[in-house]
Amino acid sequence: MNRLKGEFEKQRAIVMLFPARKDVWRHDCAPIRRSMVELANILSEHVPVIMGVLPALMDVAKNEYSFSSGVKLVKMKYNDCWSRDSISSVVSGERPYISAFEFNAYGGELYFPWDDDNRLDNVIAKEFKYPIKRSPLTLEGGNMLPDGAGTLFAVKDAIVNDNRNPDFSLEQIETLLKEATASEQIVWIEQGLVGDETGGHIDNVMTLADHNTILLSWTDDESNPQYKVTHEIGERLSRVKNTKGEPYRIVHVPVPELYYRTDDDSDSIEAVDGSFPRKEGDAVLETYVNIALSNGIVVVPQFGSPLDAEALAIISSAFPDRKVVGLDGREATLGGGGFHCLTKHIH
Repeated sequence: MNRLKGEFEKQRAIVMLFPARKDVWRHDCAPIRRSMVELANILSEHVPVIMGVLPALMDVAKNEYSFSSGVKLVKMKYNDCWSRDSISSVVSGERPYISAFEFNAYGGELYFPWDDDNRLDNVIAKEFKYPIKRSPLTLEGGNMLPDGAGTLFAVKDAIVNDNRNPDFSLEQIETLLKEATASEQIVWIEQGLVGDETGGHIDNVMTLADHNTILLSWTDDESNPQYKVTHEIGERLSRVKNTKGEPYRIVHVPVPELYYRTDDDSDSIEAVDGSFPRKEGDAVLETYVNIALSNGIVVVPQFGSPLDAEALAIISSAFPDRKVVGLDGREATLGGGGFHCLTKHIH
């Protein structure tokens, strides 16, 4: 029987992409590259890591950064480093395959061009020797979270939208999405967290520790901009049943206040037509559930917030059989994402 496995299940590999865009990443990409190398090295102790590198940057990656032996550098063409979003998922079964979606850089709103990103599924299919089945839907992998047992969670705003799928109704999208992901049901969250420049991705809202445990971004602070949306999402999820008719166990993970860009966060970013502007004073979303998760390891972002230790302890309790480590996550958020967004698991 075909199914989309949960991310907490055993993985073959993690795919990452070496950052290159100076219109997205500050200081000529140096800080995010250091962060991603550290993340890749941590993960590689538990799972093979493939780091895609633009051909023109291979010497830079090899000579200026210290990758562990568990990280394999592979020449690839891509537009930005969000492997979670641009690389599609493997549907497992007797004959596994990559269920490929169209990718258009978040509705065409964050950068241009995205043609190489949209061809990455071909590269991954060749690397892992999987056939491809293509869907006509346009969406990003960071907005699909399977429970591994037939339920798929997604934020509606970033799929049922004229900037992704203008030619399909909600009913058509549900049918196509179920077919593409071998899912029995789609659980729609109406909108994502405040400040999510993707239009709202599920991996900022929640993650799954197992088939039935949801780690949900949450705040009881009514002054926090996330208060209203997290409570609306929490109420929605409290009514959801899995495919066996059972409720999910929901664990609240605190969400920090929005972070606001400093001059140092923005003044070194190159302004390019077609790219999302990143200006001093702009709000930046930070969330602890945007984790890197693989075999025996969970890497949790830390932000220098008073909530860091509490979030790390809660997530550690949800993964008692894995090593759980904290790692500075600020650089990833400055580019609009998190550790989950920068890592694509391959089953």
